[in-house]
Amino acid sequence: MSAASEAEILELLGDAVVEPSGLDPWAHQAKEFDEHKNTRSRALFWTMRTGKSKAVIDKFCYQFDQDAIQGVVILAPNGIHLNWVINEIPKWTARWPGLGEHAVFGWETPKRADWNVIEAREKFFAHRGPKWFCLNMEAVSHPDAIKALRRFLKITGRKIALGISEVHHFGHAGTKRTKVARNLAKEAKFVTVESGTAILNSPLRAYSIFKILDDDGLIPDSLRPKAEERRARGLDPLSYEDFVQYFAEIKIDKQLSRSVRRRAIKKIERYKNLDEMQSLMAPFASVVTRDEVEGMPPLLQTERLVVMSEKQRDAYLEMVSRHLVEIGDDFVTAKDAGARVMKLQQILNGYVMDTEANAIVNIDEDAPIYDALIDEVTGTLPGKTLVWCRYREDIRRVCAKLKKRTIRPLEFHGGVPLGKREGVRLAFQNDPKYTTLVGQPGAGGEGRDFSEADAIIFFSSTPNAIHLAQAEERGTLKGGTTTTVVRIKTPGTVDDRNWALADGKMAIADSLSGRGLRDLLLRTNV
Repeated sequence: MSAASEAEILELLGDAVVEPSGLDPWAHQAKEFDEHKNTRSRALFWTMRTGKSKAVIDKFCYQFDQDAIQGVVILAPNGIHLNWVINEIPKWTARWPGLGEHAVFGWETPKRADWNVIEAREKFFAHRGPKWFCLNMEAVSHPDAIKALRRFLKITGRKIALGISEVHHFGHAGTKRTKVARNLAKEAKFVTVESGTAILNSPLRAYSIFKILDDDGLIPDSLRPKAEERRARGLDPLSYEDFVQYFAEIKIDKQLSRSVRRRAIKKIERYKNLDEMQSLMAPFASVVTRDEVEGMPPLLQTERLVVMSEKQRDAYLEMVSRHLVEIGDDFVTAKDAGARVMKLQQILNGYVMDTEANAIVNIDEDAPIYDALIDEVTGTLPGKTLVWCRYREDIRRVCAKLKKRTIRPLEFHGGVPLGKREGVRLAFQNDPKYTTLVGQPGAGGEGRDFSEADAIIFFSSTPNAIHLAQAEERGTLKGGTTTTVVRIKTPGTVDDRNWALADGKMAIADSLSGRGLRDLLLRTNV
């Protein structure tokens, strides 16, 4: 990583930097290493906090030791790629002292004449031992990053391994980041991807994830003749359109709105042939669920029900009536429906965003939901609490309420600079005066250790199953204590819809890539 960023982060780490400990593998990690250390393409669908990064690093260190590779490319979400640089790689490569010094570089798009960044990058490329090149997925399509990757391939003699952390972010087939990942995978000697939430939001995301592992990975037998025909013509053997048609039933509705552009709206009616998809995934995949890991504490799921104030109820009913009048008998696009649901959800938290005026309209500053939240937080004291909010305005209001109760909250959201986030995390983990962290699941709910948390509270509901599943596991630690997960809900409102959507997606994913796939693998008898 760049010298400037590293200095800033290490300053924030302070005395919290510790020597690596607990390097011995867990049973499922040892099994994966023993059986698949030489397997080219692997997908680790392991529950969050079950040691996926260690399994990836151990495998690649073994390949360094065998002289099969000279370098590793790690792709991860922004910020998480720095976690690999600061925590994961230094900690787990310590188990392989015979390999010598490992050079680790966290990508940062260089500004003109930023000599600290340039010098650190050149020093990394000149290193003669194992090299780990960690890039944030948001930057991989940037021309500078592409140029650096090409140089890395040349320096390593194209003897690289590719690791992708939180691979569910590569679930959209047509994005630039997915295309870059597929091109890198074709060059790589070994490819390992990992996620605890690989296909939570849609089974159709398996297409691009497994394309990274193998072009032929998910071709159903009945489509193989067509695949060979397409291959002979120089085309992708299995198109995304064919994949969707085979594994989902699509309904096409004409848009009946008064807009000028009358385009068709595609809607998934149901998924089909998922047992076959599961069988196609099985040769590449390893599944570990939390109940298989000895010492993994349970999550205690609970709800806190809230009733709106009269001010909120009046505003909510007025908004519902307005939406019904505006919609009429027309079909509503997903984007338009999402915007309407967001406004209704904001009312539950005491305000609504006027997008035209770009202003917050206050409805009830003292909405009952804040009393419920304060009650849950103070009831956890002296233990620590994570509070997940969907919107930045939620965070602002929650923090203001906590400060009035002399609770000094930490914030972890998109507005917190990357260089400061690790310091915030460590303050929550190590400093007793900070008992509460308020953040957004998209920023802090993925790939980070907040295991000091005794309670995790979802202040705002979310239909995003990945955000939900990732965020509720942040307090988990093998050998640790039970974490309470609280959903604050307002019954009879959009909360019901949001939670139902997320839970439904999680049930489908669990049957396909979770326990269902695990059970299929256990039935293997060859």
